[in-house]
Amino acid sequence: MSLKKVSFKVKEGGSVNGGFLMTRERGRKTKEAIWAKISELSPNTILEMDFSNIKFMDVSGADEAVVKIVARLEAGECLDRFIVLSHVDLQHKENIETALKVNKKAVIVKEDGNWYIWGDLISSYKEIIHKITEKGSMTAREIQEEMNYKTVNEASTKLGLLYKKCLIAREPYREAVVGGGRQFRYISLI
Repeated sequence: MSLKKVSFKVKEGGSVNGGFLMTRERGRKTKEAIWAKISELSPNTILEMDFSNIKFMDVSGADEAVVKIVARLEAGECLDRFIVLSHVDLQHKENIETALKVNKKAVIVKEDGNWYIWGDLISSYKEIIHKITEKGSMTAREIQEEMNYKTVNEASTKLGLLYKKCLIAREPYREAVVGGGRQFRYISLI
């Protein structure tokens, strides 16, 4: 399975003018425009949210346009849709990270050929995302072996949480599982 990527230029209030993503009201309008786009996407699609049109963003704008989108995705309102942020400047970063940490959310950010995880995420989970990104995709058994976990269940639990947080994608793995059950292959968003 490959993930489809769709670019979306974030605009204040969803309009073509402006560029100042401040206040809850403007943030809500922006959030609605982003969510409308996400709702149009087919499953297994990443929306790359390009912030190059945003000149300034306060914490309220970041909370509405990023954190609340992440929360809705985590709640399963649009299954197997994902977001990655791009073209985020230093001022955006400070306010987005603050909003993410306060709400215990995380997001992947792509910049200049590199990628980062912003927000609230335990380092061992970040390490798993790094491993999956290095290899492109991995199963729980491969993560268990790579990370020296004692059981596959430990890897599966962590991978399941990362999938629920919309930080990795997954697909059913075709090989039979010894002892029954099902297995997934987890896929990087980068």
